[in-house]
Order: sequence, then C-alpha cells, then structure tokens
Amino acid sequence: MLRRSKAPLLLTCLLLGVYLLIYVPAPIDADGQALLAVADTAVQHGRLDMNVIGYTEWLLTPDGRMGNLGVDGALYAKKGPTPSLALMPLVALAHFTPWLPIQATAMLFNALITTFTALALYTFARWQNYDEWTALALGLIFGFATFAATYVKTLFGEPLAGFLLLLTVMFAHSFQRSAISGQLLTQHSALSTFNSILSPQHLALIASGMLLALLIGVNTVYVVFVPVIALYIFWGQKIRVLDMAKFFVPIALGLALLGLYNWGRFGSPLTSGYHFAEGEGFNNPLLIGLYGLFFSPYRGLFWYNPILILAIPGWLMLRLQIPRLAWLALALIVLQALAFASWWSWHGGIVWGPRFLLPALPLATLALAPIIEAARKWRFLFVILGVFTLLSIGVQVLGSLYNYLTYDGYLRIHYWPDLSTANETLRNSRVMFDPAISPITGHLALLMARWRAEPIWIANGIDVVHLISALALIAIGIFATFSRRLNSKRAWLVGAVAIFVSLNIVAVRQNSDMVRALEQTLQPPGTVVTVTTHFDTALMDVDNGARIIAINAPTSPDDALAQTLWDYALHQNKTLWYLTWYGMADPANWQERQLWQTTYFVTERTIANHRALRFDLTPPIELDQSGGWHFGSIKLTSYALAKSSDGLRISLQWSAHQPLAENASWFVHLLDANGNIVAQQDRQPQGGYAPTSSWTSDQPVTDRLFFPLPANTDTLHWQVRIGWVQSGERLDVFDPGGAPLSEGFILLPLKIDTP
Repeated sequence: MLRRSKAPLLLTCLLLGVYLLIYVPAPIDADGQALLAVADTAVQHGRLDMNVIGYTEWLLTPDGRMGNLGVDGALYAKKGPTPSLALMPLVALAHFTPWLPIQATAMLFNALITTFTALALYTFARWQNYDEWTALALGLIFGFATFAATYVKTLFGEPLAGFLLLLTVMFAHSFQRSAISGQLLTQHSALSTFNSILSPQHLALIASGMLLALLIGVNTVYVVFVPVIALYIFWGQKIRVLDMAKFFVPIALGLALLGLYNWGRFGSPLTSGYHFAEGEGFNNPLLIGLYGLFFSPYRGLFWYNPILILAIPGWLMLRLQIPRLAWLALALIVLQALAFASWWSWHGGIVWGPRFLLPALPLATLALAPIIEAARKWRFLFVILGVFTLLSIGVQVLGSLYNYLTYDGYLRIHYWPDLSTANETLRNSRVMFDPAISPITGHLALLMARWRAEPIWIANGIDVVHLISALALIAIGIFATFSRRLNSKRAWLVGAVAIFVSLNIVAVRQNSDMVRALEQTLQPPGTVVTVTTHFDTALMDVDNGARIIAINAPTSPDDALAQTLWDYALHQNKTLWYLTWYGMADPANWQERQLWQTTYFVTERTIANHRALRFDLTPPIELDQSGGWHFGSIKLTSYALAKSSDGLRISLQWSAHQPLAENASWFVHLLDANGNIVAQQDRQPQGGYAPTSSWTSDQPVTDRLFFPLPANTDTLHWQVRIGWVQSGERLDVFDPGGAPLSEGFILLPLKIDTP
C-alpha cells in the first residue's frame, strides 16, 4: 500500500535513479558553460566573470556569443544571475570536498531541479484534492514523458525557470484561495498587523514576489508575468497597500539588484550583455515562431511531447474544476510562447525540442491531472493515456541518447544546402514542415546506425559501478516506499542515504587525470592565460587557486576581444602562466613575444603537447650595473640583480657589433656558496624571439629572469654564472678590459640586501 508520506520518496528515487542513466559529466551547451563559469569563478575567486571559458567567444557567431566585455576588461555572461546563484551550492560543495570534481557535481543540478519540479507538481495536485496515485502519476509523467527529461543532462536555465514559475503559481494560488478567510480572521484580531505579516497566506504572498524576482533573474523577459500573477492574486479581493507591498517590494528589490549587477559589469543598469547590434532581439516573425514552437517537426511542442495533446481536453476539464487556476496556467503558457516566438533564435539553438517553452511545461503538464484521474475509471481513456505516455517516453529516450551537436553535424551533411539557403521561403518550409530534418528523425537514424550513445555510463563501454548505483537507488526507493517495516521517517532516512551515496559515486567517478595534471603543472597558482581549446571545459575543474582566462588561438594583436582580455590578464597577479600549443618562438604568437620582451621568465613545463610558461610580472628593475664582458662578439652592456623575499630577479642587456651567422644561446646559473647549481636557465635571447642572427649593429636586447627562492634564504656568498653557447661550444669570454677568461663564463657575486 502506498502511504501518502512515502509517495514523494518513491517519486524522488525513481526520477533520480533514471536521471543518473542520462547523466553526462560536463556541459556541452554554451549557455550551460557560461552559467557554470560564473558560479565557478564566484565560488573560487569571489568574482562574477566567465573568463575561464572565454575561448568560446571565438567559436560562436557574433549574435550567439555568451558574453560581453565589461568595464574592467573581463568577460561577463549575458545570462541572468539566478541560475549561476543556484549552482553555487553544488560548486561550493565540490570546491570544499577534495574528491568531488566541480563540473561533474554541477551537472547534477538539472536532475535535482527537474525532480523538485515533479515533486512540486505532485504537491500541487494534492492541494487540488487529486488522489495519491493521480498526483504520483502526474509527477512521473512530467519527469519521464516530457522533454524536461532530456534537459537533465544540460545546464540550461530553463528547467530552473519552470520550477520557479510553478512555485510562484502555487504560492499565488495558495494566497488567493485563502485570502477571504484570512481577511476575516485578521479584521477581528488585536494583533491584526502581526497576523497579516506572518499568517501562512501572507507569507505565500511574499514568497510569490520573491520567486518572481528570482525568475526575472533567469531572464528579464519574465517581467511580463508580473501583471498576470498580480491580477490573479488581487482580482476580486479587497486591495490593501500592505498586501501590494508584500508582493511588489521583493520584485522591485530583485530588479534593483539586477540593475546593480549589470551596472557593476557593464556600467549601465539596463545593459545585460546581449548583442542586439549583432542581430539578437525580437525580430522573428511572430506567426512563424508560434507555429515552429508548437507544431513544426523541427521544434514543435506536440512532436516532442505527444502526451501534451491530451492536455488540451485536460485543460477543459481543469477549467470546470478549478477555473481561475486553469485560466492562469493558460495565460502564462501563452505569454511564454509570445515572449519567445519573435525572438531571433526562437528555436533555442542546437537543442532538443522547443527549449523556450520548457518553463511553461510544468503548467501544461498540470492540465493532465483530470485526464489521469478519469483514466482510472475509464479503461479506454487509460489505454489512450498509456499509449501517449509510452510514445512520449520513447521520444525522450531518443533525445537522451545522443549529443545534440552530433545531430547538428548529421543535419549539415544531409540538409545543409537547403537550411543555409538565402531563400527564406525554402528554408522555412523545410524547418516548419519536413519531418526528415527533425532531431527526432535524426536521433532515430543515429540509433539505427548504432551510433555511440552520450550518457557517460555507456559512452566508453558500460560502467558497471555507475549502472549499479543508479539501479540500486531505484530499488532502494521502491523497497523503502512499500516496506511495512519502515515507517515514514526511517524510509526517508534510507532513501536520503541512498540518494547521497549514489550521487557521490557518480560524480566521483568523473575525476580527470587531465585536471590533476593541470593543477600540478600550474603551480604555484596565479593568473593563467590559455590560448587553446584543447582543455575545453576541464579548465573549470582546476581547483588550485589559479585564475584562468581562456583565449582562442590564433589571434592577432588587432583582435579587440583578445587584446582586451590579454591586457586584463596582465594586471591581475604578479605570477602568470601562459599555456599554449604554439611551438617555441612561433612568430604568430604575439602574446608570448610580448611576455619575453617585458616580463621576467621563470620556467617552462609541458602538458598534453602544450607548453606552460611561467612569467613574473613585477615591474622591471633598472639596469644599474655596468657590464663590458664579451662573449665572442656579444657584449653584456649592463645588468641588474634584485633579491626580494620571494626570489632573485636578473636583467641582462646584450648587444653586438654585427649579427652572428649562427644563433647562440645564453645560460644563467644560480650557484650557492659551495658552487652547486641551485637554479638555471638556458635559452636563446627572449625565448627565441630575438635570435642573435637577427640582431642589428649595437641593438640592445634585454633578457629578464626570475629565480624563485624560499623566504629567508641565506644567499651570502652565492654567485650568478653567465655564459653563451654556439654549436654546442661555449663562446670565448673577455673581461671589460679585454683580457680573456679561460672558464668560458663570468661569475657575478650576489651581494644584495633584501628590500
């Protein structure tokens, strides 16, 4: 027998168990990457930029870029802050828990949010006096048979928007239903003001305003819901200023905070980072967008959710049972559709189904409650409901198996000439009416071709531990729900432990050797500039204190985005790691050239066929020591040695009367009091960017080096050994007076007082 207190446990375990079989460990969508990057940076560094995935700005079209440059030169996401704010607890959990990777933990977010939404639907149905099985079936249909299921493997913000909108409606309905009785109670109470603030129905009113504020923080377009919700709450009621304030003040506060957020990033409260000048905006024909969102094979709601066809008669039944709620749900669904049908990217990008209708999906699913309840009495209706449910589940299985980008590649191979044509009529006719280009058809083709599935437990061969964790969660949930030996409290305890263990096992198994190698290589941490896409979103998992700024390559110095981010990086920390796939002294690598010319080189390491170079950005010291030594035809004209608490900085300025026919390299060794090499550098001038064969007569060339040393290192009697090598042989050395030095090097005493 199903107890009411255990039904939500069963719903939770069933949904999360299945969602673990859909799970992928990193976001593939640019929107999700941007949202996670903001949360990651906020938790690790107390900032709100998305520099860690800055390279994506070069991979997207100008009108689809996820970020924009802020007033400080950093890259900030155009997305609203609420999803990133909601992600922060999971990111913080991973950040402070050594065994949990950040991305893998964060990728549980929409699985949890979708489960919470199903639980909210279950609760709302119970509030409307639907029985236990109807409410449970409603939650399961939402979780398994709608395209909400496929979005659990993403980090899009729409599932959170749907959850917030449903909760807003629930609290608004709760207040509206109890408002009259609440007014009667408080009118005759000596503590009427106190009661009016803390009574459940008025707390529900405050909650509605707060939830709407958070919803607007997902996307400011949701401000269109405010008058509709307000009308629903206050229509037919005695309007009091205090009640209005409880609802509108949280919304006004949320808008003010959003304005401050924008002002701090972009210098204007009305600038959110969207690229309206590049084509973003509400410029799509409304009717085309509406048809596309609801009926087109490409993105149509009823193609991706056949079960919602039954929501049409279901809404008519709901209108007879709870008319005000039915009309509110319909009004919000229509507003959601109208808001995005004219958006330039009404289709939502490379996604599964009408992504922009996802926030209204819980309200549309609510209309199935009367159908579900009636189906328990009428066999023919039960069969129809079952057929549509199974068909819808099948569609979601197709969506869950494959990466949307995989299908996009399939689409480009087979249909791109028609879809890229300048003939808008032809393009729209294919998108709107041809089932052959529907992702449903495409994913079915991938399945028939036995294409490799995307969920991580099966992507690289079956992960038995992952599979057992998911199935065990489902089994334990069923056992705890129906066991007569476990009361409700014990059943929930068992279920909670199973959920915690299963989610941890799945996340822990995504630990990456690449990330660990990055963390070890980029030590000590500082600012990290990557000019590569090789490491992709794994950069967000680097948790060693490094502030990562990712730039694409190749770029040129006149690339405004690259130059701005580069200038920003150079002013963040005195330690900078430069991670690049360029080879040594590549003439196209203008950033490395600049570092060698203006900063102190420290060390170079290799990782994954990339070079990681560490530079010290301390302002250059004055060349205050005269030189005069010659190494063949190369002269050390002047130099400087500066010891600080963190190490030794050396500047060496060279020149030559004429270029060398063959390139030569210098060596600089730091020797302790016993003559042992403590540290050394062996390079061509300026890392190869100033080869001796390219020098002009008496051209000054400066090399700057930094040797890190432990604090309070006693460097008394230490020396710096300097020499040059050409063709494997040391060049002859002459002192400033012209006398030859037999050793082939010079020794400079390290007699410097620490500042």
